[in-house]
Amino acid sequence: MLHTFTHEAMTTTFQVVIASDDARYARQAAAEAFAELGRIEARLSRFAEASDIFRINRLRAGEAAFVHHDTIECLRLAEQVRRDTAGAFDIAYLGERDQEPFSLDEASHTVRVLAEGVRLDLGGIGKGFALDRMGEVLREWEIASALLAASTSTLLALDPPPGEEGWAAQLGPDNAPQRLALASQALSASGLAVKGSHIIDPRTGRPAEGRFRAWALAPTAALADALSTAFMAMSDEETLDYCRRNPDINAHLLPAPSAAVLSYPPEGMETSAREA
Repeated sequence: MLHTFTHEAMTTTFQVVIASDDARYARQAAAEAFAELGRIEARLSRFAEASDIFRINRLRAGEAAFVHHDTIECLRLAEQVRRDTAGAFDIAYLGERDQEPFSLDEASHTVRVLAEGVRLDLGGIGKGFALDRMGEVLREWEIASALLAASTSTLLALDPPPGEEGWAAQLGPDNAPQRLALASQALSASGLAVKGSHIIDPRTGRPAEGRFRAWALAPTAALADALSTAFMAMSDEETLDYCRRNPDINAHLLPAPSAAVLSYPPEGMETSAREA
């Protein structure tokens, strides 16, 4: 039996669907997952005055702040994606871009700002990071089969429901969606349909062009979340090269609302998710 629970956080609706015969236990596990979501939001929100990101954004060049391990980990992941995508994904803005904006010291749990005017925004990775942490909570509660979602933009699938290949998902144009069965992986989408040209290419400072939507299939929700944003800015050649270097990643690109989906690598979904 499937049990669905929802919670508002990070300016969106989070949902947890649990396959379990014990409704009460499923509800308790979901409540713990949402409690973890609240803790993550309190650390990563750039608007909450007590958050780590709020405090970092008020540092001057050379100053450092002690932060929670989760903040260090999320920043480390974001920086890894920035390097791997040659800057197509970047959580830092308003700083001097001729040098690194900040440094991390994982041993001392500190973040040091290296340039004046650095501001961090985890909007492109924070929701996925929260889903990953929520998934860990469910596993600690021995919930094996679940689907977690941040609105409709990012999905994290644990094991599929009994008797199913995976959790139902889809990508592609609205008039001809491609249906997927997700299991032990994440799917994230970015695009122009809801907010228009709001995605900025960090390398140029201008709106990303050439994509209407982009999807990323990845082992974790944080990685899928960040890459779907990066793929909006990357060229076809850059996207293909990234996927070849990272065989556990698939990119699916929609150039225009009614166009065909371009998948990278070309075999696309066969390597990461089954068509339902």
